[in-house]
Amino acid sequence: MADKPSTGEAPKPVLLTAAAKKAMPETYNLPSAFAGEEKPENPDRALGQPTAYSMRPAFGEMFPLPTIKHIMNTVMAEKLKDKTYDKDVAKTWTSEIADAVNQQIATSAKVKRYKHVVQVMIGQELGAGATYNSRCCWDCDCDTSVSEVFSNTSLFCVCTVFGTYQY
Repeated sequence: MADKPSTGEAPKPVLLTAAAKKAMPETYNLPSAFAGEEKPENPDRALGQPTAYSMRPAFGEMFPLPTIKHIMNTVMAEKLKDKTYDKDVAKTWTSEIADAVNQQIATSAKVKRYKHVVQVMIGQELGAGATYNSRCCWDCDCDTSVSEVFSNTSLFCVCTVFGTYQY
């Protein structure tokens, strides 16, 4: 065939006999629920699989801010309840708080398709003011952040969780 010049014609279709058509397998198999029924045009839709990719979370699937706030307040209160500020131990406390908040959020079933970042800052309470700011570029309709502050007579703690929707 390699020595024949190409004529530019489309290849001729192969004609199958009735016996050959009968011996060919079906292009898709349907579960027994469809036995005896007419086959649907799109088998994926019939099996309950999504037909489109979701670009936005549904109304009930938004990042659960009240749940996240409760987790943050609970963890900070139990870790820092009767603590006195010590700069050497504060490093350990920030890691423990961030890890505990991160783990509780990750095990929550309400944060499907969301990635989250936990940031914790602990400082000594000396009566001076402090400013805490963060910036990022994201989708304002789906992504969000929440911050909570814990303080006692010796220290203050700011915990921030950023939630970004995974498209």
